[in-house]
Amino acid sequence: MNPITHTCRVAVFVALMVLSVRAQHTSGAVTATGQVSAVAAVSTRSAVRVVKGDAQVSARADGAYGLVLSVFGTRGGEIQLELPAQLRSNADFDLMASCTTGGATLSALSVVELGGAGEFVHPGAAERVEVLLTFDGRPGTNPPLSRGLELSSPTKILHAPPISLGGTLDSPRNMIEVVLRIILAAPPGEQDWHAELTISAMPRVNPPNNGSAEGTARR
Repeated sequence: MNPITHTCRVAVFVALMVLSVRAQHTSGAVTATGQVSAVAAVSTRSAVRVVKGDAQVSARADGAYGLVLSVFGTRGGEIQLELPAQLRSNADFDLMASCTTGGATLSALSVVELGGAGEFVHPGAAERVEVLLTFDGRPGTNPPLSRGLELSSPTKILHAPPISLGGTLDSPRNMIEVVLRIILAAPPGEQDWHAELTISAMPRVNPPNNGSAEGTARR
Protein backbone atom coordinates (compact mmCIF):
# COMPACT_ATOMS: atom_id res chain seq x y z
CA MET A 1 0.00 0.00 0.00
CA ASN A 2 1.36 3.40 -0.88
CA PRO A 3 2.51 5.65 1.98
CA ILE A 4 0.13 8.42 2.94
CA THR A 5 1.70 11.83 3.46
CA HIS A 6 0.32 14.19 6.07
CA THR A 7 1.42 17.62 7.21
CA CYS A 8 0.59 18.71 10.73
CA ARG A 9 1.32 22.33 11.51
CA VAL A 10 0.98 23.79 14.94
CA ALA A 11 1.53 27.17 16.53
CA VAL A 12 4.77 29.17 16.39
CA PHE A 13 7.47 27.84 18.75
CA VAL A 14 8.51 30.67 21.05
CA ALA A 15 10.05 31.02 24.47
CA LEU A 16 7.51 33.24 26.17
CA MET A 17 9.06 35.63 28.62
CA VAL A 18 7.15 38.17 30.71
CA LEU A 19 9.42 40.86 32.05
CA SER A 20 8.77 43.07 35.04
CA VAL A 21 11.12 46.05 35.03
CA ARG A 22 12.02 48.31 37.88
CA ALA A 23 14.31 51.35 37.77
CA GLN A 24 16.98 51.92 40.38
CA HIS A 25 17.37 55.69 40.35
CA THR A 26 20.33 55.74 42.67
CA SER A 27 22.55 53.49 40.55
CA GLY A 28 21.11 54.28 37.14
CA ALA A 29 20.55 50.55 36.49
CA VAL A 30 17.47 48.76 35.24
CA THR A 31 16.95 45.17 36.39
CA ALA A 32 14.71 42.90 34.29
CA THR A 33 13.38 39.65 35.67
CA GLY A 34 11.05 37.17 34.01
CA GLN A 35 9.90 33.58 33.74
CA VAL A 36 10.43 31.52 30.58
CA SER A 37 7.40 29.38 29.73
CA ALA A 38 8.09 25.72 28.96
CA VAL A 39 7.11 24.73 25.42
CA ALA A 40 7.27 21.25 23.85
CA ALA A 41 5.66 19.99 20.66
CA VAL A 42 5.39 16.88 18.50
CA SER A 43 4.40 16.89 14.82
CA THR A 44 4.88 14.97 11.59
CA ARG A 45 5.65 16.20 8.10
CA SER A 46 6.75 12.88 6.59
CA ALA A 47 4.88 9.89 5.22
CA VAL A 48 3.22 7.50 7.63
CA ARG A 49 4.58 4.21 6.30
CA VAL A 50 2.36 1.12 6.13
CA VAL A 51 5.04 -1.57 6.47
CA LYS A 52 2.70 -4.57 6.62
CA GLY A 53 -0.99 -5.15 6.01
CA ASP A 54 -3.70 -2.96 4.55
CA ALA A 55 -5.03 0.11 6.34
CA GLN A 56 -6.10 3.68 5.84
CA VAL A 57 -4.24 6.25 7.92
CA SER A 58 -4.91 9.88 8.73
CA ALA A 59 -3.13 12.28 11.07
CA ARG A 60 -4.09 15.60 12.59
CA ALA A 61 -2.58 18.08 15.02
CA ASP A 62 -3.80 17.91 18.60
CA GLY A 63 -3.39 21.52 19.69
CA ALA A 64 0.18 22.79 19.96
CA TYR A 65 1.54 19.79 21.83
CA GLY A 66 0.69 16.62 19.95
CA LEU A 67 -0.89 14.70 17.14
CA VAL A 68 -3.54 12.04 16.64
CA LEU A 69 -3.07 9.08 14.30
CA SER A 70 -6.28 7.37 13.14
CA VAL A 71 -6.11 3.93 11.49
CA PHE A 72 -8.97 2.12 9.74
CA GLY A 73 -9.14 -1.38 8.22
CA THR A 74 -11.63 -3.71 6.59
CA ARG A 75 -9.76 -7.00 6.92
CA GLY A 76 -8.28 -8.94 9.79
CA GLY A 77 -4.58 -9.57 10.25
CA GLU A 78 -1.50 -7.73 11.49
CA ILE A 79 -0.83 -4.11 10.58
CA GLN A 80 2.59 -2.48 11.03
CA LEU A 81 3.00 1.28 10.73
CA GLU A 82 6.01 3.57 11.11
CA LEU A 83 5.42 7.15 12.17
CA PRO A 84 8.28 9.70 11.92
CA ALA A 85 7.64 12.28 14.65
CA GLN A 86 9.50 15.58 15.02
CA LEU A 87 10.19 16.79 18.56
CA ARG A 88 10.92 20.38 19.55
CA SER A 89 11.17 21.90 23.03
CA ASN A 90 12.82 24.55 25.17
CA ALA A 91 12.49 22.47 28.36
CA ASP A 92 12.63 18.92 29.67
CA PHE A 93 9.55 16.98 28.61
CA ASP A 94 7.94 13.54 28.50
CA LEU A 95 6.55 12.02 25.31
CA MET A 96 3.23 10.36 26.16
CA ALA A 97 1.03 7.93 24.22
CA SER A 98 -2.51 6.64 24.58
CA CYS A 99 -4.53 4.39 22.30
CA THR A 100 -8.16 3.34 21.86
CA THR A 101 -9.25 0.56 19.51
CA GLY A 102 -12.40 -1.07 18.17
CA GLY A 103 -12.26 -4.57 16.70
CA ALA A 104 -8.45 -4.64 16.98
CA THR A 105 -5.74 -4.63 19.62
CA LEU A 106 -2.49 -2.69 19.98
CA SER A 107 0.19 -5.39 19.98
CA ALA A 108 3.30 -3.22 20.26
CA LEU A 109 4.53 0.37 20.24
CA SER A 110 8.26 1.01 20.06
CA VAL A 111 10.91 3.58 19.20
CA VAL A 112 12.96 2.11 16.33
CA GLU A 113 15.01 5.18 15.32
CA LEU A 114 16.08 8.35 17.11
CA GLY A 115 18.40 11.09 15.92
CA GLY A 116 18.84 14.46 14.37
CA ALA A 117 20.96 17.55 14.81
CA GLY A 118 21.13 21.06 13.42
CA GLU A 119 22.42 24.51 14.15
CA PHE A 120 19.42 25.22 16.41
CA VAL A 121 19.54 21.92 18.32
CA HIS A 122 21.21 21.69 21.74
CA PRO A 123 24.47 19.72 21.34
CA GLY A 124 23.99 16.08 22.31
CA ALA A 125 20.21 16.42 22.76
CA ALA A 126 19.41 13.20 20.86
CA GLU A 127 21.97 11.21 22.85
CA ARG A 128 20.38 12.32 26.13
CA VAL A 129 16.88 11.12 25.25
CA GLU A 130 15.86 8.31 27.62
CA VAL A 131 13.51 5.73 26.07
CA LEU A 132 11.67 3.48 28.52
CA LEU A 133 12.72 -0.15 28.09
CA THR A 134 9.16 -1.27 27.37
CA PHE A 135 9.13 0.93 24.27
CA ASP A 136 12.76 0.70 23.10
CA GLY A 137 13.01 -1.21 19.82
CA ARG A 138 16.23 0.32 18.50
CA PRO A 139 19.08 -1.88 17.17
CA GLY A 140 21.17 -3.25 20.01
CA THR A 141 18.26 -3.40 22.45
CA ASN A 142 15.85 -6.20 23.24
CA PRO A 143 12.81 -5.30 21.11
CA PRO A 144 9.48 -5.24 22.94
CA LEU A 145 7.46 -8.41 22.59
CA SER A 146 4.39 -8.26 20.37
CA ARG A 147 1.67 -8.48 22.96
CA GLY A 148 -1.44 -6.62 23.91
CA LEU A 149 -0.66 -3.17 25.35
CA GLU A 150 -3.02 -1.30 27.64
CA LEU A 151 -2.64 2.39 26.82
CA SER A 152 -6.14 3.63 27.62
CA SER A 153 -4.57 6.47 29.64
CA PRO A 154 -1.49 8.52 28.65
CA THR A 155 1.70 6.53 29.25
CA LYS A 156 5.27 7.83 29.09
CA ILE A 157 7.34 6.53 26.17
CA LEU A 158 10.48 8.60 26.66
CA HIS A 159 11.96 11.56 28.48
CA ALA A 160 13.87 14.24 26.57
CA PRO A 161 16.02 17.25 27.50
CA PRO A 162 15.60 20.73 25.95
CA ILE A 163 16.05 20.34 22.18
CA SER A 164 15.53 23.64 20.38
CA LEU A 165 17.74 26.69 20.71
CA GLY A 166 15.34 28.76 18.59
CA GLY A 167 13.22 28.79 15.47
CA THR A 168 9.58 27.84 14.92
CA LEU A 169 7.61 24.61 14.84
CA ASP A 170 8.27 24.47 11.09
CA SER A 171 12.02 25.12 11.25
CA PRO A 172 14.04 22.24 9.74
CA ARG A 173 17.14 22.54 11.95
CA ASN A 174 15.77 22.81 15.50
CA MET A 175 14.32 19.34 16.08
CA ILE A 176 15.12 15.69 16.54
CA GLU A 177 13.14 12.89 14.89
CA VAL A 178 11.76 9.76 16.52
CA VAL A 179 10.40 6.90 14.40
CA LEU A 180 7.62 5.00 16.17
CA ARG A 181 6.59 1.50 15.07
CA ILE A 182 2.95 0.66 15.77
CA ILE A 183 1.69 -2.93 15.47
CA LEU A 184 -2.05 -3.59 15.45
CA ALA A 185 -3.85 -6.92 15.16
CA ALA A 186 -7.41 -7.68 14.14
CA PRO A 187 -8.96 -11.20 14.25
CA PRO A 188 -9.40 -13.03 10.93
CA GLY A 189 -12.62 -12.00 9.30
CA GLU A 190 -12.87 -8.78 11.31
CA GLN A 191 -14.34 -5.90 9.34
CA ASP A 192 -14.40 -2.16 9.93
CA TRP A 193 -11.89 -2.14 12.77
CA HIS A 194 -10.25 1.09 13.88
CA ALA A 195 -7.64 2.50 16.24
CA GLU A 196 -6.68 5.98 17.40
CA LEU A 197 -3.23 6.73 18.79
CA THR A 198 -2.54 10.05 20.52
CA ILE A 199 1.06 11.24 20.95
CA SER A 200 1.70 14.31 23.10
CA ALA A 201 4.68 16.20 24.51
CA MET A 202 4.26 17.24 28.15
CA PRO A 203 6.77 19.82 29.44
CA ARG A 204 8.06 19.31 32.95
CA VAL A 205 7.23 22.37 35.03
CA ASN A 206 10.15 23.77 36.98
CA PRO A 207 9.66 24.69 40.65
CA PRO A 208 9.15 28.40 41.43
CA ASN A 209 12.25 30.56 40.92
CA ASN A 210 13.78 27.98 38.58
CA GLY A 211 14.09 28.74 34.88
CA SER A 212 13.92 32.49 35.52
CA ALA A 213 15.93 34.94 33.49
CA GLU A 214 17.51 38.00 35.05
CA GLY A 215 19.67 40.71 33.63
CA THR A 216 20.95 44.21 34.38
CA ALA A 217 21.24 46.97 31.78
CA ARG A 218 23.05 50.25 32.30
CA ARG A 219 21.36 53.39 31.10
